[in-house]
Amino acid sequence: MWPLQLMFAFLIFSPLISAALNAKAGCPDSCGDLPIRYPFGMGSNCSLNHYFNIDCNTSTDPPKAYLSIIKKQVVEINETYIRLRNPYMISACYDLSTDKQHSMTVNLSGTPYMFSGNVLTAIGCDDMLVQIKGSSVIDGSSAFCADKNGTGGVGNYSRNGCCQQSIRGGGKLMEAQLIDLSGKSLREKLFPCSYAFMKELLDDDDLTFSYPLYYLDNTSALLNDDWKSASMAPVVRLDWTIGTDNCSVAKNFKTYACLDPKSICVDIDSSLGVNGYLCSCVQGYYGNPYLSGGCKRISSSIAKAGCLDQCGEISIPFPFGVGPNCFLDSSFEVVCNTTTNPEKPYLRALETEIVEIDSSKVVVISQNMASTCYNLSAYENGITKPEERKLVIDLLKTQFTLSDENWITAIGCNAMLVGGVIGEGKLTSIGSSCAAICSDSISYYNRMQYEYADCNFGRGSNLGDDGCCRVPIPRGTSYLEANLSDLTGQWPRTSFSCNYAFIEYMDRNKDNNYESSFPLFINSSGTRPDLALLGEYFYFKSSHMSLNWRIGAVYCKEARLNRTDYVCQNNTDCVDFDSGYLCNCSTGYKGNPYLIHGCQDIDECSDNTTNTCVSNSICENEAGSYHCTCLKGYTGDGKNDGTGCTLLPPFNIAKFVVIGLASALGLLLLLLLCFWLHKSEEATVSEAKHKMFSDIEYTWTNSDHTS
Repeated sequence: MWPLQLMFAFLIFSPLISAALNAKAGCPDSCGDLPIRYPFGMGSNCSLNHYFNIDCNTSTDPPKAYLSIIKKQVVEINETYIRLRNPYMISACYDLSTDKQHSMTVNLSGTPYMFSGNVLTAIGCDDMLVQIKGSSVIDGSSAFCADKNGTGGVGNYSRNGCCQQSIRGGGKLMEAQLIDLSGKSLREKLFPCSYAFMKELLDDDDLTFSYPLYYLDNTSALLNDDWKSASMAPVVRLDWTIGTDNCSVAKNFKTYACLDPKSICVDIDSSLGVNGYLCSCVQGYYGNPYLSGGCKRISSSIAKAGCLDQCGEISIPFPFGVGPNCFLDSSFEVVCNTTTNPEKPYLRALETEIVEIDSSKVVVISQNMASTCYNLSAYENGITKPEERKLVIDLLKTQFTLSDENWITAIGCNAMLVGGVIGEGKLTSIGSSCAAICSDSISYYNRMQYEYADCNFGRGSNLGDDGCCRVPIPRGTSYLEANLSDLTGQWPRTSFSCNYAFIEYMDRNKDNNYESSFPLFINSSGTRPDLALLGEYFYFKSSHMSLNWRIGAVYCKEARLNRTDYVCQNNTDCVDFDSGYLCNCSTGYKGNPYLIHGCQDIDECSDNTTNTCVSNSICENEAGSYHCTCLKGYTGDGKNDGTGCTLLPPFNIAKFVVIGLASALGLLLLLLLCFWLHKSEEATVSEAKHKMFSDIEYTWTNSDHTS
């Protein structure tokens, strides 16, 4: 869950990071098949500090990398996390003569690492796995077995010899115990061994872990098998950060790690209970921001010739553009405000700041908000509305529509939100609606002198009984008009006389967008929808709006008929999108598909992560593709997802001589046979000729010549 800027694959134009940019000069950039990317490094002065030191064990084939301070095998180094094999584990083969508690403690305090997306898993029979914090138990689960012949070890179902639980108590410290529940008699009948360990949870559906029950027979069974017979070898994921300071503080020290001029510093979300920062190349650049010269431009140009391709931290790829003749049409005109630091780009058509541009979407800051305030008039002793404001989004004259990542959030008490949608055909319909209701307890819920509406519900929910409701906006909406109305008609209403509604961009990569709280105010002048509360931490969030963009108003088939206006260039594919079309570089090409010669061939052979050639083959690049050729002495297609390269049988000279002599003798016999047949044929022909001439002579001699 990182800030929006920390999206390292910004555009479809981005190539994969070259291996040459991974390590410091003069340092190894890989251990076996694993690329080692700085700030990690192998050898003296090759890593940022000792926390990032990697040891390479070259005694194995292939070599294996280990994180030095933790002594665990590294299977992946990512821009934000590291994955380790051979997890922290409790091994409990119980002594039948005594009752014991087996435990483990993993303390990452003082290191740049923290747990991320892992679960605590126990396998065994009749065991309780508990997490503790000090002297308190903070979570627990149990694994039971029906009998010794059961299949066991499937899923997180306790009766199948396996259970799982989330890791509690923060991202740096984990303490767990494995407790025998069975007693001596049952231990003798079932299995003597049990284990508990951490493993990453790849997604919400990855709750299944299966293993053979013989793992529980003795201490050596699991060790000898090394998880080969389990459904997966457990891997632990740890997020990493640089230092413990945020960006504004870290920039003042010599240890500041974002060294490339085209790098940016990104603060770690403090709501995670961890401080620090990470570095990223600015949009339009790729590579390693921790090395001077490590951020490279994505391509020779993403903008039209002579046009600005960067405004502050945001790249401006054509069809967007800054300045005359630099954009496709008025919808894509960008204005760069150079008076701010850093510079900020604005979308002229909507007069709003741009925070992201990608291949089909532009994210902007939305200042639009609906509000309705109800006050009691002292003169008329009735209800008045001193202020009522609608939320209006008008995209009808642009190439943009609202994406399905936008939701309308309403905060207030007893308010109905109604969103009217008008499409291209000017047809009006109710596109979105929800109700924000204040429960009796909300008036007593007070933090830091504010009352808060809680929006802590799951995705897709429009529940609103905590003073907040959310509802999605239909994709493709080009006009939205939303307003708020009172549901009670009663006075005195509540102590909160104002209701508000605004658009929120629900970034699918940031789960915390779905769980936040907003302050309730008694008047419109105090409205702060950008002030949200997550856990115990305040943070300011600009209201973002996600817009899909496309080219024209016709699909690809029709667009291709008008070659003058068709904008997809060489080596591209046209894709239908939102009543128009988009262009993508064809497979095997990268760059900007809207520019002439914008899509260039990818040299898949320059980086072993972009081809599937096995180690004993040669990769040869082709236009838009590549092929693998096995080395001399091997046969196959050379690909690890194909037949690979198989070693040919060893060459046997004696066998070759015998086979050669046999072949030569066979050939000699064949020639002799042919010669004999040829001579026999000649003899037969000669005999036939002799007989024919003898017959002629006889006839001539005995014929009557008097005539």
